[in-house]
Amino acid sequence: MRAVLFAVLFCGIPVSVLGFLAAAALLTAVDVPGFVYRISAALPVLTGCLFAGYFAGKQARRGGLRCGLLAAFLLTALWYAAARIFFGRCRLLLLLLTLPCGMLGGVSGVNTKLPLPHRKLPAIRRIPLRLTFAHRIRQGVHRARRNTARVSPESDSSKPKNC
Repeated sequence: MRAVLFAVLFCGIPVSVLGFLAAAALLTAVDVPGFVYRISAALPVLTGCLFAGYFAGKQARRGGLRCGLLAAFLLTALWYAAARIFFGRCRLLLLLLTLPCGMLGGVSGVNTKLPLPHRKLPAIRRIPLRLTFAHRIRQGVHRARRNTARVSPESDSSKPKNC
């Protein structure tokens, strides 16, 4: 559920808002019939659901249909509530279109090839590795000191040694 909330908040909402702003910028310059306004309002919500489902499935790595469905439902519910508050009306037909978009995004997010995360060793197994790593570092420091002691700036090959 955490992956779904993060996907909705940090991916679905920003994508939808950017889509709304782009549609508003395009529609202010032209005179179009009323159905184009409805389509231009539905497209950002659909793309937001698609991206939210994709990132929720990508984070969860399993249950793509469920993650996409939940992400689409949360994002659509959010925009539906905002439309009811600001405009007093909204159509539920949009909900039927957004759910498949979210599920499609969730399935594609789960099936995205990602590198597997590195397995963390249990704490008991990490301690000897840390000790050996620290031991190797100390050995390297001692070796470096020995090497600098051999080649010191005071020793010059041009001077005779018994002077």
